[in-house]
Amino acid sequence: MVCPVPSPFQFLSKIIITIVLLLLSCSVEAGQIPMSEEKIEVEFKPKLTGYVEGWYRSDESDLSTQTSASKKVNNEFRVRRARIDVRGNVTEEIGYRIQGSFDGPAPASGSASVRLWDAYMTYKAHSLINITMGQFKYPFTLEGLEGIPDIIPVLRADSITDIAGKLGTQGGSYRDIGIMVNGGYKDALGLTYGVAIINGKGINTGDNNRGKDIVGRVTLSPLDGLTLGGSYYRGKGQDETETLEVNESAYDLEAEFRLKELGFSMRGEYITAEWENWDAAQGKAVSGKRQKPNGWYIQMAYRLPPLTDLQLLARYEDYEKDGNTPDSHLKTTTVGVTYYFKGKTRVTANYLIRDAQDSSIVTAQETDAAGHRIDNLFLIQMIVVF
Repeated sequence: MVCPVPSPFQFLSKIIITIVLLLLSCSVEAGQIPMSEEKIEVEFKPKLTGYVEGWYRSDESDLSTQTSASKKVNNEFRVRRARIDVRGNVTEEIGYRIQGSFDGPAPASGSASVRLWDAYMTYKAHSLINITMGQFKYPFTLEGLEGIPDIIPVLRADSITDIAGKLGTQGGSYRDIGIMVNGGYKDALGLTYGVAIINGKGINTGDNNRGKDIVGRVTLSPLDGLTLGGSYYRGKGQDETETLEVNESAYDLEAEFRLKELGFSMRGEYITAEWENWDAAQGKAVSGKRQKPNGWYIQMAYRLPPLTDLQLLARYEDYEKDGNTPDSHLKTTTVGVTYYFKGKTRVTANYLIRDAQDSSIVTAQETDAAGHRIDNLFLIQMIVVF
């Protein structure tokens, strides 16, 4: 089945592509597009960074109904993640990034995974315009764009993981393949923006239809320390047989307030989405079914004045797996403490108090339980960033 992009998105796609081509053409004719009035020194030597993350997990959920013995394991040590990240520039305008993902097995999965995480090229066309092409994080949500070393809780909010992380017809990992234009202008209320045209099929996967997805995010900082933003996603996909079209749309609203000198931060996000011809219970494309998830969270963190390396966290979140399914809420209160050794290298303890409703479609991170069988979770995270 042919899946053309809706006319407004097709029109916007052509505009973005035209701008990119014009900028590239101008840069060739002029020899160089000035980045700013002041010359910027660029280091051409590749920079190697990354991190290693280990966990201890203790799950209080009821796992007695699991048929596999491995899925009844309620506590374990894990090598949760490891990342090797290489980035650099070959000229002042042209850059690159390659990141590999080495993940330990999820609970009861029995196998680790090795994947290409990021692989893209960048072109600094102007001080306000950066062009990215390849596989990258699409500009959607606040927490989804942050890397694990930058997130204060051990886990992202369930609504962010289960909605933003699955756009691109359940593609996962907040990433896709395409082209993006982004930038910012501090003098315009701290404006930042990002617009991307992507395949809409997910990470390390070829497209399965001729339509493309569009995603964008804009933020403003009207006051010192305050950032407000919004994101939007719209796209189409097909099922395995290429006979059923899956339409998806989502938007997110965000706000964050930071008082760096006091070590205090507060943020919140609301996210909602709709998948047409998608069945939440079966987790696959089904004609006539719709899944409409939504959720929000509010989070506060504070570094203690006498001990600035010690940080306290509190977060509350409410996630509804499907607005069309009764009793499909998951409410989670997270309390935690973090000790920073150096930079982002740290140890964190989180206790998640979970209240799940009865529907069997309700799932949660780091447990094989579902519905009312989901219970509290204790996590210790040790992460070394280099």
